[in-house]
Amino acid sequence: MSSVFRAIWDNTYGLLVDDGQLAIGAILALALTWVIAHSGTDVLSENAGWVLLALVLALVLANLYRAGRNARRRAG
Repeated sequence: MSSVFRAIWDNTYGLLVDDGQLAIGAILALALTWVIAHSGTDVLSENAGWVLLALVLALVLANLYRAGRNARRRAG
């Protein structure tokens, strides 16, 4: 049973440390979207969800690109 808890802890810690920049970026994207939704026009407020989606997708793609470059560097 201890090995199960150890594996869960290792995976959780790995997600927080390895993807910390992604998590920080997602929080910043959420904060930016909140600011846009509350201080923008009605049109911007209604489309704030799309802004958040675009920001998070850009973060994920940037993270995948960086991970691919790191993997290529390790392999070569």
